[in-house]
Amino acid sequence: MNAVLTAPTRRMPAPPVYAPYPETCTCTAAVRYACGHCYHEQCLDCGFCTMGSCVCHCEYGLGFHPGDSPPEGPMFWIGGHHANWLSTWGVPMCVSRSALTGRATLPRAAEAWVYDSGAFSELDNHGGWTIGPHAYVRELRQFRDGIGRLVWAGPQDWMCEPDMIAKTGLSVREHIDRTVGNFVDLMAEDPGVDIIPTVQGWRPADYAACLDLYDKRGVRLADYPLVGVGSVCRRKSLKDVQAVLATVATAGLRLHGFGLKTQALETCAEYLASADSLAWSRDARWNAPLPSCEGKHKSCSNCVHWAMRWRERVLDVLHAPRQLMLPITT
Repeated sequence: MNAVLTAPTRRMPAPPVYAPYPETCTCTAAVRYACGHCYHEQCLDCGFCTMGSCVCHCEYGLGFHPGDSPPEGPMFWIGGHHANWLSTWGVPMCVSRSALTGRATLPRAAEAWVYDSGAFSELDNHGGWTIGPHAYVRELRQFRDGIGRLVWAGPQDWMCEPDMIAKTGLSVREHIDRTVGNFVDLMAEDPGVDIIPTVQGWRPADYAACLDLYDKRGVRLADYPLVGVGSVCRRKSLKDVQAVLATVATAGLRLHGFGLKTQALETCAEYLASADSLAWSRDARWNAPLPSCEGKHKSCSNCVHWAMRWRERVLDVLHAPRQLMLPITT
């Protein structure tokens, strides 16, 4: 039986401080970028060095340094489906468990990042979770300590899209109950692991019921720095996404939107404290490569050039002045 949990008020951990590298670089030409900067030791020219890697934006050929998230508006984490990008892209990222498991070695993060639990893959491929809370927390500690700079991780939630309900054979209410119960179990395993709770459902009333269930189980969502909102990324109706986020926002929580598409990011920014998206890769898959990438690859779906330009546009949209949105009810 799951224990009742009362969580203490928590804050995001500060990024670790690494010792400086030597003032000179001894790397050979074989391990240098085309611009002459290295990716192993101190690179005094580019200034993007971290423990274990040196992120040199000259190699990108971007013509600009990727922008920082402005202090106003939602924090944005660009999605990535290759683990090694954590050590080379040098921007805040969201990487899924499925990209990290089974690797012989782990990258060292060049910037802060967040961990997606891979819930979609688990339910889509197996109809449920194949790893329990104890193993999940143990695995998460390995990624946190081995990669560094992890800010928070998602829980083992249960999405509530109709196709997922059909795959598991369970009801939306059962998915909600398992989502809440799993979070209680994860906190019982190790309250010190920075896992954020997630609210699940399909209709706005389902999310309201999920909020109520957390309260009944003794989880004070307001004590957590962020609360994720799930089952929003694959919706076709923008109005439905707005209705869900407006419903959860009435609880006065700092919300993270999982996997939102570009239009949803723009329209719903007022409800969010944080968001992630891998939509850039899908956009690239259905469009021609950038002119600078022609002849290099058929699609820019794995291309840092496309990803960074897309990220710049999203940052502009997320942090542009806008009118306060009114709650939407259905």
